[in-house]
Amino acid sequence: MVAISTDDLSGASQIAQRLEIPFPILYDSSTEVSRSYGVYNLLGDGLATPATFVIDRQGNVRYGYIGGHKADRPSTEEVIDQLERL
Repeated sequence: MVAISTDDLSGASQIAQRLEIPFPILYDSSTEVSRSYGVYNLLGDGLATPATFVIDRQGNVRYGYIGGHKADRPSTEEVIDQLERL
C-alpha cells in the first residue's frame, strides 16, 4: 500500500508519523501519476482530486473512488472490504 500526493510532503511526513501510517507516502511533483489516473484538475482547481484505487498484483484497478470535493474519501471500512476481496 502506498499513498501518492501532489502536495509538498513536508507536512505529510509529520502527519504520517503522528498517525503511525505504516506505508510510504510518495510525492508526485510532476502530477504524472494523478494525470495518468485521470484525477488531475477534475474540480477545476489545478490540483489532484482525492481518489482511492485498489490495484491488484497484476496492475489492474479493482476498485476506484474519486471524490466529489477535496474532503470526499471512501470510508476506511470500504477500502478494507475492497482489499479483502483481492
